[in-house]
Amino acid sequence: MLSPDDSDLAAPLHPPTPGASDDPATGSAHEVNERGLTDIGPGSLGRAVATPWASNSEVDPVDRRLALARSWDDLLAEVRALPGFETFLRPPTYKDLLRAAAHGPVVTINVSEWRCDALFLTSDGVEAVSLPDLSLRDAERHLERHLAALARFDQSVAEFEAAVAVLQRDHSDRDAIRLRQEAGARRRQATLDLDEELTELVGWLWDVVMVPLLDRLPAPGTDDLRPRVWWCPTGPLAFLPLHAAGRGTQWLHDMVVSSTTPTVRSLLDARTDSSTPSRDTGTPTRPRRRFLVASTFASTGELLTGSLSRLTATDIVECSDVVGVRRQLETCDFVHFDCHGDQVLADPSQGGVRLSDGVLRVFDVSSISATGEFAALAACKTAVGGVDLLDEAITLSAALHYAGFRHVVGTLWNLAESVAQSAFAAIYDQLVTDQGSFDPINSARALASSVDQLRADGESLHSWASLIHIGP
Repeated sequence: MLSPDDSDLAAPLHPPTPGASDDPATGSAHEVNERGLTDIGPGSLGRAVATPWASNSEVDPVDRRLALARSWDDLLAEVRALPGFETFLRPPTYKDLLRAAAHGPVVTINVSEWRCDALFLTSDGVEAVSLPDLSLRDAERHLERHLAALARFDQSVAEFEAAVAVLQRDHSDRDAIRLRQEAGARRRQATLDLDEELTELVGWLWDVVMVPLLDRLPAPGTDDLRPRVWWCPTGPLAFLPLHAAGRGTQWLHDMVVSSTTPTVRSLLDARTDSSTPSRDTGTPTRPRRRFLVASTFASTGELLTGSLSRLTATDIVECSDVVGVRRQLETCDFVHFDCHGDQVLADPSQGGVRLSDGVLRVFDVSSISATGEFAALAACKTAVGGVDLLDEAITLSAALHYAGFRHVVGTLWNLAESVAQSAFAAIYDQLVTDQGSFDPINSARALASSVDQLRADGESLHSWASLIHIGP
């Protein structure tokens, strides 16, 4: 049986402060207390942390955390006593969870050292499906191999780009020509190695996860009417391309339109938001909608002069500095990131996207309270989080979703710039309406169609398997 607590694997990092409007003191205390709790991360438990009330002495961080936890519980009780906030930060009820599966099953994959199961949630109920051939040890082994192959691939790309830059300064430099040729050969080999590793990986995912679920998945429809399925992987599987599982002529992508959700609750919240009427595209009482483009690549201009040029009912805002982008994220409706990304495996909250003057970190994004509807991350490695503390890792894609962006299309690993441009151009061709507005409600299907085109064009597995959709 799936309990509400089991489904709520993670909560938004910065939930709203409901008391602020009714009782400023309660709201402020609530916010301060939450910040105090979240400031003590796993890395701080081994050292003393100064507190506001004991600035001149060292306090045991465990004692401080216990005190803050008690204060947190007291403040939660105060907030829940306010009219309309009785269920504030409580886990969803079983009835609520069923609503999350209103448009297709939500499949949570549990991976542990004791057993592995799929919790198959539909609007009618939940079923636990045993996955006897899946084990935590095998999942960790495949993840380690996958990350190693990605690291070699990223290194080869970086070396090739550096060699090209040297050659561009002097086209007649024989040493530079030789270095470029050698770097090109290493990049080609790393690409072949990555595709070989991915082929084995997605075949294994098909065998151990999908085969036991095949008779429970919705019946395949036509290309335009493939049924929707939401995947909620946990542990090592959260970093693997579950949506690309397949072997031989059988591929999950051909059967369903896959989306990912960090938790069942986040999907429920996004689905609840999407039930509200869409905002106008511009009226005397409501401003026009805004599409933020945050890019450090010149090739982004092709999107601005192509698909996005049809946005006559939406204003495009270009910004590439950290402070400006962070400010725009709080008010824009849509955002497209086209820049390099970094991961800090020892501290995932410090990873992020590299803008013109610095890094917009996962931590920065997670503290934003946004109301946007769509975020695109064509940045490299935006959805590969930390591996040392799997349960605490958060990616930029998930952070944007938690921050309030209903739909997020991101990449699990480095994509060639040309592939990313083609993929997102195809997505935007479908999401820009004939009236010149942007409608992201069919983001998942637009991504699936874009992947169909990449596969038809002969793009390799590592190109199309990187693309994911998060949201309703």
